[in-house]
Amino acid sequence: MAKMVLDLQQACLDEKVSCYNLLLRAYAIAEKLNIKDMAEFCTNEINGYYDIDDKTIPLYRKIHVNAEAYKETAKRWEPISFPAGSPWSMSIIVESIAEIEKLDQSKREMLEVRLNYDEQLAIYQIIDMPKPLHVRQIFMAAKVTSILQIVRKLILDWALKLEKQGIFGEDLIFSSEEQSKVKDVPSIQIIINGNVTSSNVAGVLNDSISNIQTQRKD
Repeated sequence: MAKMVLDLQQACLDEKVSCYNLLLRAYAIAEKLNIKDMAEFCTNEINGYYDIDDKTIPLYRKIHVNAEAYKETAKRWEPISFPAGSPWSMSIIVESIAEIEKLDQSKREMLEVRLNYDEQLAIYQIIDMPKPLHVRQIFMAAKVTSILQIVRKLILDWALKLEKQGIFGEDLIFSSEEQSKVKDVPSIQIIINGNVTSSNVAGVLNDSISNIQTQRKD
């Protein structure tokens, strides 16, 4: 007979199973067992962190980025240097896990965060420079892959903890005995703030390396 928890573990070990699918399975288990923290974690990853206070967003979604300004006179992108500790050297990846998986499948080497006008204006003021045509943040696409790997590992760790407490969920049903054991299941550890501070919410994440490469050739 199928056991939900063991099936989830097996799925976590299969790279062909998407993180989106893993989160749906974990969410179903968490809801059936009334484990609110895990259900909320799954919901946030599935829907994205668009309307959530950035202070509560997991640390693994806060990444270091490089900023560049397009100089019209030189017809090229040039790096921007910020003061030590500037929040603009960080960006928060708020997209849903499905969107992140789509970006990961693009097999690009670099990705770009497009900043809105107000964010670009704030950068102009910090670095005291004339307004260029465009300011952007770029980062290695491997950092997106890392988000998927961390989420997969968190789900696996949680499923293993359920198993250790004798919670399996046979045929999509958890017995009253299994439900009574939930209080003894250790929480998964998700670092929220750590020692990183960041106040800028990322703009729209774009799979735009082809544009970057073309513009760099100018």
